[in-house]
Amino acid sequence: MAERKVEIRNLRPALFASWAVCVALAACSSTSDSTMTVFAAPGKYQYHNCEQLAVVMKAATARQKDLKGLMDKAERGAAGAFVSTIAYKTDYLAATEDIQLLEAATREKNCLTSETWRSNTIIR
Repeated sequence: MAERKVEIRNLRPALFASWAVCVALAACSSTSDSTMTVFAAPGKYQYHNCEQLAVVMKAATARQKDLKGLMDKAERGAAGAFVSTIAYKTDYLAATEDIQLLEAATREKNCLTSETWRSNTIIR
């Protein structure tokens, strides 16, 4: 009976390690269609049409660019990285996630974007 307890104790680290590997692999797996977001609501642009998505995309891209400029400007000063993180990083991440949701909605609705535009001229 005592020998049986020793065997189970020796197996605990191996069982824990295999469980940890399974959890790590499960966390890494994802589908390309799903977008994990922290700051943006996943169904936010579900009912927008292509024109509305284009307008919102333009505004979101401009907002992201402005925030990036503010972050770069803040990082030039003393304690700038701290100020940049406190003041702008959350908004920048929210804008980035919003753009990802917009891109996903645009692909889902098969909207024309600058990447999908086709030339109307013939290459000779």
